[in-house]
Amino acid sequence: MRIERTNRSGAAARTLTRAGASALGIGVIAVLALAGCAQADTAGSQTGGSVSTSSPEESDMTSPSPSASDGSEDGKLPDAADMELAAGNSGRGLPPGLEGSTDSTVGVAWSPEPGLLYVVTNGSSSCPTFAEPQATIGSGGKSAGVAAADGVLTVAFVPAEDGICTMDFVPTTTVVEVPAESDTGQPVPVQLGDKGKVELQPRSADGEPGPVAWLDS
Repeated sequence: MRIERTNRSGAAARTLTRAGASALGIGVIAVLALAGCAQADTAGSQTGGSVSTSSPEESDMTSPSPSASDGSEDGKLPDAADMELAAGNSGRGLPPGLEGSTDSTVGVAWSPEPGLLYVVTNGSSSCPTFAEPQATIGSGGKSAGVAAADGVLTVAFVPAEDGICTMDFVPTTTVVEVPAESDTGQPVPVQLGDKGKVELQPRSADGEPGPVAWLDS
């Protein structure tokens, strides 16, 4: 009888021992799981901006707006017939009253307004050549065959930009201002950059453009 009680006590002890071990194992697993969550939270706080929490609407509000565009709406030159008659303005084609040329690359004429020239360049429509907005007297230097004493009006051109150009041949007109003493109603020699010199004829009537002096090709 005493041995039987001892056996029962041993079995109970073993049962309790197993139950305690199981409980201990569950507790250890729970502690490890909580530790893993804490590490994940810590890593998330350390990385900071590595994960965006803003909504698409918030991103759109903070993105920069495109810059404003200069010139015409489609990014191309306006028609010369519609451009404002002011120094530095350029337009595609010829202004009213001017006759074109298919043989010359550059020409010049008086505009209807005193003190302003039309400088016309023929060439690629995708790579037009523009004149500088201000002409000078005798600024070409003797190396270009121009001296101040000659009274030669000098027109300079904007350096061409690199790019792929179409092989068409169309006119581009730039309005150029001249010194007041140059617009006298008399023929005036004009040096067109390094391209050559022409004799500019006066207007036939006030308020009308003068004839185009085309440079010989």
